Amino acid sequence: MYSTWKLNQLKEELKKRGASCSGRKADLVERLEAYDRNFNFTDKSYSPEPVQGEVMIIPKDDFYKDINSNTPLPPLNKHQIQEYFGEAVSINDFTYVKGFCKAAMRKTQYEVNIKLYKNGILEETNCECTAGSGVNSQCKHVATVLFGTVDMIEHKTIVLEEVSTQKLQSFNQPKKKYFSSPLKAQNLPYKRTEGNLNFHPYRGIINKDKYNERIRNLVLNCTGSTMPLRQLYKPANPYAVEWDHGSYSVSLKDKILKSLYLKNVTLEDIENIERDTRMQSQNENWYLHRKNRLTASNFHTICHLSVQNMPSFAKNIMSRRSVSTRATNHGKISEKVALKQYCDKYALDVKECGLFINKEKPYLGASPDGLLGNNTIIEVKCPYSTRYGSINPVNVPYLCLENGELQIKKTHPYYYQIQGQLFCTNREFCNLIIYTYKDLQVVYITKDECFIAEMVKKLDLFYKNYFEEAVLNKYLYKYYAEIIKP
Repeated sequence: MYSTWKLNQLKEELKKRGASCSGRKADLVERLEAYDRNFNFTDKSYSPEPVQGEVMIIPKDDFYKDINSNTPLPPLNKHQIQEYFGEAVSINDFTYVKGFCKAAMRKTQYEVNIKLYKNGILEETNCECTAGSGVNSQCKHVATVLFGTVDMIEHKTIVLEEVSTQKLQSFNQPKKKYFSSPLKAQNLPYKRTEGNLNFHPYRGIINKDKYNERIRNLVLNCTGSTMPLRQLYKPANPYAVEWDHGSYSVSLKDKILKSLYLKNVTLEDIENIERDTRMQSQNENWYLHRKNRLTASNFHTICHLSVQNMPSFAKNIMSRRSVSTRATNHGKISEKVALKQYCDKYALDVKECGLFINKEKPYLGASPDGLLGNNTIIEVKCPYSTRYGSINPVNVPYLCLENGELQIKKTHPYYYQIQGQLFCTNREFCNLIIYTYKDLQVVYITKDECFIAEMVKKLDLFYKNYFEEAVLNKYLYKYYAEIIKP
């Protein structure tokens, strides 16, 4: 019924009953239905109207006698009680029962009167509560007395005392009060242990020979701890682990290189890495995959390193950090402007890309600034020293003129970088965009197979002799040789 009411109507009805008006509509409907079911726990300011009609005629109190299990009563049963709450009948020869029932939520006792026919049929009932007025009371107090009467008739028992839940809890109570004073240790009761009481010689608790080794293993294996005690022990020898497991079909070295995608990569791996590293310098994955590879921006330096400097440079690549200078910041800001002007000027669509790695040599990687079609890469350069000037071989030193067209010098690091990008992306052409605030020029570069072959040969030697060792030293050997060095 209440579900069809509006919210204001529900709140008004609850106010009349002195109930809370907070909550959603469903809460208000449920609250009203609960109040309808339990009139006696509502506020005194609201009470249901007493039932109007006939008044039950009850004998005088002098005629009543206390009942017990031997008192003859009509054969009332639970089925007849249920029938009574469905309808009422009127027959002669009656038995009257009077009982008292306590309210559920108050310290109130209600008098209940029951009129029974000799065959156990309920004729009339009456209760002192508001809902029990009249001769056909159907309140819960009447039901309680009726079921109590049935229990007495059927089981010959009657409750004359309070039930356990009406009393204070009796569990967890001491059986008797304890009165005593503290005992001295020597006076405490004890049981003598059975068996051999000869303590000599003492049983060995620890193995003295292996005690130091056990403590060392406990300290070193507690990897989450930074306690200074760990600094007293040398780390475990990772080379010994490799020697002990040398019979495996796949060596630990190969497992490390495979996990870093430096060996045996698939086309799916290459595509996933390129897709996951887009946005480049704004993507953490780009830094993650670059740091373990030789990238195109370092190809010129690697090809011109002296043998003495190769080990240190390999280590520096593993620990390189992004450098922020005025020139690099200018390049990052101007790159997007240059690409937009280039696309608008030539009506082209340049797509972004991530890090490309070569399938045959996955330790080589390159990140062009964009892709054009299926066979061309885009590289953008924004020279900081010439940002306000025009673009020509005088202002931009890495440019030269060949047959009247701008070209990049083959000895410059940018040429190594672009040829490395063409090799890693497996494309044929590069459009080099050179941008200043005053000018924008495009240099068209073709893949140089001979140049790439010589360059890759030097890169392979550097990787196999120095860089792979630096990678394994970091991820497999954990710089063990440097740590134990005296």
